[in-house]
Amino acid sequence: MTKKHDYQALITLLLSLVVAFATVNLFVLLPSSPAPLLPAGFTETPTPAPTETPAPTETPAPTGTPTPTGTPAATGTPAPTGTPAPTETPAPPPPPPPPPTPTPILQDPVIVKQVNLAQAQPGDIVVFTIEVINPNPVSLSNVSVSDALSPLVDYLSASVPRGSFSFDAGSRVWTLTLGTLEPNERLTFTITARVNEQAQPPNTILNTAVLTTSQGVTQSNTTTTLLVPGNLPGTGRR
Repeated sequence: MTKKHDYQALITLLLSLVVAFATVNLFVLLPSSPAPLLPAGFTETPTPAPTETPAPTETPAPTGTPTPTGTPAATGTPAPTGTPAPTETPAPPPPPPPPPTPTPILQDPVIVKQVNLAQAQPGDIVVFTIEVINPNPVSLSNVSVSDALSPLVDYLSASVPRGSFSFDAGSRVWTLTLGTLEPNERLTFTITARVNEQAQPPNTILNTAVLTTSQGVTQSNTTTTLLVPGNLPGTGRR
């Protein structure tokens, strides 16, 4: 019984809610009541809408005193431009090379030969003096002197200031090797010999000295000794 009573109460509540909802909707849907009719000859004076009092306009705030523009800063004094660097003077061209020294023209060296006796006879000692001269301002190289002695004399000795000498008994050639002859140098040397028994008059002893250098220069000089008899009247010779 209790459950049945609860169901009836719930159904009654639901119906009450449905009725209430329908009533509200019906009220909303019904048209509003028409305006009342006015008697003939009367016009409805429209009620003027109240005018709104305009809101007072705000007094504009005074504009601020314009800030004076700053005095333009004085432009700085321009810095003086630097003194321009002087342009480099181009170096003068090198002096031309000196002209080549002309090769001096060489003079021929000189050889002078002398003998101490113009006349001789067997047994006499004869001395041949030979002088060699370089007249040039430059040296002469490979200088040598040779002397072929006559078969009428026999070689004894020689005296030289420098160099080396030799005597070949077979060819009877006496040779002196000097090497270098300095500029303007002058050398003197001697050869000593004895007149042998082959030297019979009338005859002449001839001796020739020859000078050679690397320049190909060849000079010669000859001495002459006359052979005379052992007893010549008025000569004082034996």
